Amino acid sequence: MTPLHILVTVGSDHHPFNRLIRWMDAWVSAQEPGTVSCVSQYGTADPPLEGRGEPFLPHDELERLMTEADVVVTQGGPMGLLEARRCGTRPIAVPRLAHLGEVVDDHQVAFCRHLAKLGTIVIAEESATLSTALAAAVRDHQSYTVEPTAAVRHVQESVARFGELVASLPPRPALVPWRR
Repeated sequence: MTPLHILVTVGSDHHPFNRLIRWMDAWVSAQEPGTVSCVSQYGTADPPLEGRGEPFLPHDELERLMTEADVVVTQGGPMGLLEARRCGTRPIAVPRLAHLGEVVDDHQVAFCRHLAKLGTIVIAEESATLSTALAAAVRDHQSYTVEPTAAVRHVQESVARFGELVASLPPRPALVPWRR
């Protein structure tokens, strides 16, 4: 049996995303040996305990790994989702959360929920949901494969909607210059 190839990427944000890496470690360690191959690009998070880990990957290598992966698990940023779709994968997205110090605000939550409603991604907001999505991928990883040309149209629509959501946010207060 050929192992299921999984790529995990936390993106390039400077905030650590240990939650995603730990969830993946727990899931991978529970699998039968030889059934899963996992590469994690973990950024500033702690290195993964399971599979191969790289803090950062050159873009061309990340793109190659996305293209070769049966499943891509990524943080919920627009570029990671766009890249995964462009490489022919319907990604499993775990949105970063502000209250855990993973990002400055919860924009990824709203964006991922919107894309999940469109069927563009699979969203996993809890460890159990991620485990369910990964178990489904083990049974039928073809359901996580998309035609890259169809993916671009959906992503463009989603990015446009994301722009609308960002435009509707209240303005940030002006910074007051520091005075002596």
